[in-house]
Amino acid sequence: MSRADLAAGKVIRMSLPFRVQHLLLAILLTVLAVTGFALMYHENSLAQWLIRMEGGVHNRGIVHRIAAVLLMANLVHHVFYMLFSREGKPELRQLFITKRDIDDFLQSLRYNLGTATEYPPFGRYGYKEKFQYWGAAAGIVLISLTGLMLWGEEFSMRLFPKFVLDLAIIIHGYQGLLAFLVLFLWHLYNVHLHPSVFPMNPSWITGKVSVEWLREEHPLEYEKLKEEGVL
Repeated sequence: MSRADLAAGKVIRMSLPFRVQHLLLAILLTVLAVTGFALMYHENSLAQWLIRMEGGVHNRGIVHRIAAVLLMANLVHHVFYMLFSREGKPELRQLFITKRDIDDFLQSLRYNLGTATEYPPFGRYGYKEKFQYWGAAAGIVLISLTGLMLWGEEFSMRLFPKFVLDLAIIIHGYQGLLAFLVLFLWHLYNVHLHPSVFPMNPSWITGKVSVEWLREEHPLEYEKLKEEGVL
């Protein structure tokens, strides 16, 4: 963290490797959503227009599969980065869901209902970030597994009865829809539309947030950095 950043009231929130992984994830999920929903709702006029823009059903399938392979490669890279890199290992430890996160979630509910006087203070990651992270990870794994089953349909039919393939089609489609809604609506609200960050939290681009934002939204992390002499 440079002195110039601190002098400008900025603190590093997201390093370059994480920003690259995040950007790739956003782009690939968008491509998969557009190409996947166009097929899932192919009778819709908008979906038919999208398929024509993608060069037809055949080209749509090629684009969808290329994006899927890149998404799985990004996932594998992220797993290795979190497990073995100097930066990733401490980040992973802070992303584990603990009893404190459940307590924070319940306290936030009580606060919003007016039965608690204080909103729970968060460290580097609060329960919202952790739930989104692990939910996205589980969703991508599920989409990847079912997608591979459908891609190698003939091979899968040798291993599983037909109803498993039928179930995989349902899971793949609706899990994709759920992932889109959660990541692009809930996550979009948190990083763009929430009053604390509106019109946008810039950390996914610049990697930096204001010290004041950190103090307000993640006070335990703010105090930790002060104790370490970083701030």
